[in-house]
Amino acid sequence: MRPVLFDSDAFRCLHGLRLLDVVCTALVRRTSIVLADYVAQHELNLLQRDVERLERAGTLRIERLLKGTEAVKRYREFQRQPARGGRPPDKGEAEAIAWALDTPPYSRALFVTRDDGARRFANEQGVPVTDVMGIVVEACIACELDRSVAAQALSVWDDRGQQLCRPADYAGFEGTFAVRALQRATWCDAPPDETTPAPQDAN
Repeated sequence: MRPVLFDSDAFRCLHGLRLLDVVCTALVRRTSIVLADYVAQHELNLLQRDVERLERAGTLRIERLLKGTEAVKRYREFQRQPARGGRPPDKGEAEAIAWALDTPPYSRALFVTRDDGARRFANEQGVPVTDVMGIVVEACIACELDRSVAAQALSVWDDRGQQLCRPADYAGFEGTFAVRALQRATWCDAPPDETTPAPQDAN
């Protein structure tokens, strides 16, 4: 199973849904969980206690780009390079994607973000990508997260007025679960040059 690389918005979303601990506990049974340094130190500054607690427990690790490396060169280039039809990635997104590209395609981290532009950019760079619903599905299927626990936490999305990272294509838990389960093929065993369909967030 690929490492899981969280963007700050996905991490905050899972925290807000009260799924952060249960999803991370499930994932870490099978893989590693990573935050880019800028994400951990700056973008998640209001959740520092949670970041530090999970890091101390060995549940996640923080990855820093080393000066003079190809990853740093990519990071600088990415900040000037928008996705097609979008904006350049922000510092946290650029650092995460630059770090992910240091590994071969078949072992490259799965980038989890709710930002449409970040998903498009990661996809263009050959980094597998999904949204919050996708990583919940991955935790259920691959890591034995109790599906009923996930369904209960995401029942808040049944209210269309609830915009806490609710995917634009959300059509109830079971229906959207089935869609993301099919999309797993794009990050489990797709060829490196195959682009992945990007799920859309409602906001």
